Amino acid sequence: MSQNTVTILCALIGSGAATAFVTFLLNRGAEKRRKETGESQGMRWLLQDRLEHLARHYLEDGSIDYEELKNWNKGHYIYHDLLGGNGDLNNLKSALEKLYQKGEIDK
Repeated sequence: MSQNTVTILCALIGSGAATAFVTFLLNRGAEKRRKETGESQGMRWLLQDRLEHLARHYLEDGSIDYEELKNWNKGHYIYHDLLGGNGDLNNLKSALEKLYQKGEIDK
């Protein structure tokens, strides 16, 4: 085996080991972030319940103003993106946005 072949093989093995190590570190960090505490589960459940309650109120009332929609969307962002909600509220979000748009058209 020539010197160049050995060098190339060592580089390939070394880069594979380095890639595996970096992947391990990244996955380990992601696993820590995925672990949930009882507090985060409880906060997500409470926020989901509150957002569902508010959405039912607005839909039954037949109107939602800009500030109400803005605040609801902020809660949805916290629930969905920051607390890892599963998307159960996405249909309500769409319904509220349509309700707001309908109110704007009716003005």
